[in-house]
Amino acid sequence: MKAIVLGAAGAMASVAIRDLLEFAENVSLTAADARAVKLLNLPLHPATLDVQDELSTARLIEGHDVVLNCVPYPLNPKVMRAALRARVPYVDLGGLYHVTLQQFALHEEFLRHGVTAILGMGSTPGITNVMAGALVQLMDCVDEIHVRVACHDESATGLLPIPYSLDTILDEFALEPIVFREGQPATVPVLSGSEIIEFPSPVGQAEAFHTLHSEVAMFPRSFPGLREASFKIAFPQAFNEKMRLLVGLGFASRDNGLRGVSPREMLLALAAKQWVPTSESEPQDCDVLRVWVKGKKQGKEISGLAESVILPHPLWKVAAGSRDTGVPLSIVAQMLARRIIQAPGVHCPETSVPSELFWDELSRRGIRVAFKIQ
Repeated sequence: MKAIVLGAAGAMASVAIRDLLEFAENVSLTAADARAVKLLNLPLHPATLDVQDELSTARLIEGHDVVLNCVPYPLNPKVMRAALRARVPYVDLGGLYHVTLQQFALHEEFLRHGVTAILGMGSTPGITNVMAGALVQLMDCVDEIHVRVACHDESATGLLPIPYSLDTILDEFALEPIVFREGQPATVPVLSGSEIIEFPSPVGQAEAFHTLHSEVAMFPRSFPGLREASFKIAFPQAFNEKMRLLVGLGFASRDNGLRGVSPREMLLALAAKQWVPTSESEPQDCDVLRVWVKGKKQGKEISGLAESVILPHPLWKVAAGSRDTGVPLSIVAQMLARRIIQAPGVHCPETSVPSELFWDELSRRGIRVAFKIQ
């Protein structure tokens, strides 16, 4: 199996790389990035990546069995076109709704050239989508799908402990969320829909609110007739307050300011200089992924709940928020490389990933999903 990871110097990519090296048979792995890749003690083939150059990116991808895209999500369409040019199956971590819609527009080209692309295969989107798909399979028709996610970190350090890409989080706090209501997409105010949800320990009660997310773009495409869909996330309260302050002060802006530098660029550069845990540190975070689906079975209303509590990797000392993002990306990349998933076109996880095999692979890695039907 020959795999290439783009954006290989990132935190989520590093987890996918470790999973590939541990679980994929006879893997040859190319790690491509514009930055230096830190996993130098692992058997990787380093490569320099200029994702803005579609032709050179396509040449880099050529000859591999699968490409794992871990670059910042606004660049997803560029990487997809490079993968299409190289005729190599593609998987990424999601496009935060609007970019996801741009990626859907490439479906006919991927279909025509016989290339497979799976969008949004991390934790959420990703695991949550496969949860939704598994629950929908138990119903004759589906009316509602709602995703609720919580992040908790008892080991958080620094002034701004960041659970995942700060660039993405800034958009989640600054851009208007979209929900699916009465069969149509609708915008709602930023950070609206606040509710207190009881999550499993160690999270407990937490405030969740709407943010922009890809699932709300994916579910209506996958399940015609769907009436309602939403996404809410609960961050630690102190983190919420800090992000609200930063966004309120304008640090989410991409507009160039003094000396041609945007407030966002400055914040990202400063945040990157924070102290980060060493390889000897023990992460103590937790993610909870929950999906609730309502539909009908034999004319009667039925609802289903899927839930997973993810803890840090005990041996890798990898945080839960990285573990549940990088691991599913690796699992589905291996399915693509082995041609377990091979339908051409652009697909969402809920309709393309074989759920039972996926649960088995997660279980092999110590991640379990519980289901409840009523």
